[in-house]
Amino acid sequence: MRSLVIFAAVAVALALPASAGAVELRSGPLTARIAAEPFALEFVDRSDGDVLRSLTGRSGPAGKYGALGYSFDLRMPVVNNAYFGYEIQAEGQTVWFQATRLRSARSAGAGSLVLDVATDDPLGHRLEVTLRRTATGAITTESRIAPGSGPLAGRASLSGASFQAARNERYLGFGSRSNAVDQTGNRVFSWAEEGPFGGGEYDDEVRTVVPDFTFPTGPTTTNFPIPWLVSTRGLGFLIDQTERSTFNLLDERGDAWHAQAEAQRFAFTVFAGPRPADVVRRYSDYAGRQPNPRRWFFGPWVQFKDPWPERFRALDVPATVAQTYTHYLPCGVHRGNEARERKNTARHHGLGYKITTYFNPHICTTYQPVYDDAARRGLLVKNPQGEPYLLTNPFTADQIVSEVDFTHPGGRNLFGRLLDEAIRDGYDGWMEDFGEYTPTDAVFSDGRRGLEMHNRYPVLYHGASTAHTARRGGDFAVFIRSGFHGVQPHARLVWGGDPNEDWSCTDGLCAALHQAVNTGLSGIAYQGSDIGGFHSITGSRTSDELNARWLQLGAVSGVMRTQANGYSFRDDRARRSQVWNPDVLPIWRRYAKLRTQLYPYISAASRTYQRTGLPIVRHLALVYPTDRAARAQQEFMFGPHLLAAPVVERGARTRSLRLPRGRWVDLWRSAAYDRGTGGLKLGRARTLAGGRDVTLPAPLAELPLLARAGALLPLLPPDTDTLADIGKARGLVHLRERRYRLHVLAFPRGISRADLGTGVRALSVERRGRWSLRLTAVRKRHAFRLQASMATLRRPFRPCSVRLKGRKLPRRLWRYDTRDRVLHMHFRVKRGTLVVRRCAPRKRR
Repeated sequence: MRSLVIFAAVAVALALPASAGAVELRSGPLTARIAAEPFALEFVDRSDGDVLRSLTGRSGPAGKYGALGYSFDLRMPVVNNAYFGYEIQAEGQTVWFQATRLRSARSAGAGSLVLDVATDDPLGHRLEVTLRRTATGAITTESRIAPGSGPLAGRASLSGASFQAARNERYLGFGSRSNAVDQTGNRVFSWAEEGPFGGGEYDDEVRTVVPDFTFPTGPTTTNFPIPWLVSTRGLGFLIDQTERSTFNLLDERGDAWHAQAEAQRFAFTVFAGPRPADVVRRYSDYAGRQPNPRRWFFGPWVQFKDPWPERFRALDVPATVAQTYTHYLPCGVHRGNEARERKNTARHHGLGYKITTYFNPHICTTYQPVYDDAARRGLLVKNPQGEPYLLTNPFTADQIVSEVDFTHPGGRNLFGRLLDEAIRDGYDGWMEDFGEYTPTDAVFSDGRRGLEMHNRYPVLYHGASTAHTARRGGDFAVFIRSGFHGVQPHARLVWGGDPNEDWSCTDGLCAALHQAVNTGLSGIAYQGSDIGGFHSITGSRTSDELNARWLQLGAVSGVMRTQANGYSFRDDRARRSQVWNPDVLPIWRRYAKLRTQLYPYISAASRTYQRTGLPIVRHLALVYPTDRAARAQQEFMFGPHLLAAPVVERGARTRSLRLPRGRWVDLWRSAAYDRGTGGLKLGRARTLAGGRDVTLPAPLAELPLLARAGALLPLLPPDTDTLADIGKARGLVHLRERRYRLHVLAFPRGISRADLGTGVRALSVERRGRWSLRLTAVRKRHAFRLQASMATLRRPFRPCSVRLKGRKLPRRLWRYDTRDRVLHMHFRVKRGTLVVRRCAPRKRR
């Protein structure tokens, strides 16, 4: 029935002659309107009236700004990425030609239009433009030179479109970008490659000479590009093809932005809002979401060195995942050492750790007979001569490798069999490294070439791994760095590539924060960075201060995982700070404790992502789209109730930020950290009014963290050691033993709802002289330890009675701290309402 309605709407629109008005196509709240002459595209979000309107005519450099256009240019590779994994070219761009007039329009079935459009090309080429309803609230447009319309049909090398900028509009998203969150004023291209690398400690000096220096190809270079734009006014735009593409975001002209792809066609999809959060939801529905994670993915991850796996348990330092890096691929380092690998995995499992290892999609020429057998069977990506393409890169220059061809069924099967070797050795997951090195002139078994497949390769690579482990069953933690649009359903976990061991916004700690927020805007919830960094090419190694600040960011990321090794031209690995250094270990323990206790809260935020696409790390524009605070680039919401403002400047001991409107609780001025247990003890709440600039204390051991007034924060008991349900070490406390014992920090104010994890939902309601907390556990009776601040109520009061499920509780089951104004309670319930009433006013005599 819905298809018939859409078809009818299209038929009515097409009944209008082109001169009488605009042709229309509707998809839920989004309408595409095509103006006849001059030709223009409009995408209208009927929910709020926002319009994305194309330009008309031809303007800008080489005339590339217009409604829909194309160009023929001359491009010569200077260095093909067979070695570097990058595309570096000299460009000789010719003039662009633009759409001018709608000649005709016809229906191509329900929810689809085909337009014949004239251009200003003197050779007479016309455009064939197809619009189709892709999903509710999404419309895809594809433009190409119409076949047979001129001598160079099918020969365009650039295609694109330009759109008017709205007042105060800003542009977010774009995958895992390091340089910034707000890309307004920048040129952003999408090409999966190693990077970025800046000047390290000498970044500022380098930029005085080369302002845009970032190796290999500029500030926006990334392992994980997505040509995906989120407008702060509530519209989304995806360049919906795999060829290298570029956004010019008000960097060439201040009233318009341009999007283009290096191909003879241009495909893009527009998404309705009306809010940025709705845009992200619609895109996440379209691209797919990350697989539902296992519980243990959310615990702290550590790359250990002996004897620290055992010492962490002895020192009451929680951790859930141990990372190791035996390179099963590319060269088969494990061969002949299988017994050692199995002994290592068994050791870590006994201590309650899940354990990971290492793979990439390459096979060394020296890995025999695996390489020769794969080459003989045609399972490797080929060069133009039909031979396996030989590759290397600057960091593995001693290895000559070829890529597995994942378009070949045999290539996928081969990779799966190699993964099985690690699974048989007891590993629970692996780093799934690389994926960005496909040469531009490579040839695949299905006939596609490198220019089209370079960005597509990570999607196929990680998709093959996901499909294989799904067939195997089990719970595998696989973390990837390379990606592109469409990889989300295969991106079980993401890390932000190999950052520099510095504070920079080029590729250091500041950049890692940008990546966390950007990936959240791009449909990724389970993301983290190498805590402490990885590269130290020009500067000094990670300091204890940098390590401490980085692990604080990790504690409020989708994944919290450390890095212990790193790459340096100097033999100075011993100088690199580790989480077990004497000055770092207490801080690591504090935030590993917090991270582990926050499991119910993080798990609830994960369920929200699975339903709505709203990530765990949330740009403030997703939560407060009209607030001035939504312009922030270095603060974010961690889940629904916590605002995190990580410190990313060396030596800083305060943190300034813009608070969104509302009332906020300064967590570390309101709750004390108990060094003995690692738990939190609520004191008198310090609240701050939002809608203004504030400066928070930020001593080295503190991550500036605020809770929304009204928040209910569920925590596991602080003695929980691991979120993995394995291990029998003495004294080891697992999630399964504490999952139904919740410690809740409550900051009641007004009416608020919360998912407390493990199947518990809560409704907090403030009324005059009364506060009620309704709890509903889906599966099992829970034991609650409640600490509730009466100071955060709009009308604070001193409680005199507490009822649970209508029954008055005796005073031995609750107490009220009059100095801190905190109510303390212990109780068990599966379903019921807790009602707290104030003391009756004394009668006057």
